[in-house]
Amino acid sequence: MAADPQTDFSSNPLTIRVHLTDASVHSFTQPDPTIIKRLRSTIEPARLFAQRRIIVGSEHSKAVFVATEVTRVDFLHDSFERWEFPHGYTDIVELSEEEFRQHSHLDEPTLMVKRERPNPVGDLLVSFIKLQMRGSQPLFVMVEIFAKLPAENQSVMQFLLSKTAVHLRLRDNGIGVINLANLVGYTTYPGVAQIPADSWLAEPVYHSTQSSVSPRL
Repeated sequence: MAADPQTDFSSNPLTIRVHLTDASVHSFTQPDPTIIKRLRSTIEPARLFAQRRIIVGSEHSKAVFVATEVTRVDFLHDSFERWEFPHGYTDIVELSEEEFRQHSHLDEPTLMVKRERPNPVGDLLVSFIKLQMRGSQPLFVMVEIFAKLPAENQSVMQFLLSKTAVHLRLRDNGIGVINLANLVGYTTYPGVAQIPADSWLAEPVYHSTQSSVSPRL
């Protein structure tokens, strides 16, 4: 998608963060507004991981990353906040774990919205999703999407399991592009009323990702 001509590319340097499946994060910076504008105009979030490798070149080095081993790439700059979201989504934004637990009421189960509650077609549906990425801590996001017909309500699952990419707004200025090929699982709250017929029915055990469970001796 072409860059917004009204975007001010001179305000801040661009920071690029490349997250890998071994949990390492590699950071790069670019202060030149002309180069930032050119880079912004060439990136297509949905196709970022379709290439075999991602290369970041500098005056003294060249970093090469195998695309299949990248879990996400962050672009921290004001100009990277103006991409439209795909598949009828109106917003996808990163949350901290604390924000996620607060909005989904994980610590107050009596306040949690039940999945069985139907949403009229066309209503704005807000969901909170925990994405578990290969080799890294969970990613917490809030998603806004218009409710669809029951037969179409599995489109979110089909999209997340599509093995392509999705971008989201970061808590800092900018976007992160997620490599869905490295998504190993996700949980959505509350989720749509309909679930596949082969679903297992059981209640989750809630705990913070920061806590640990001691093995039984």
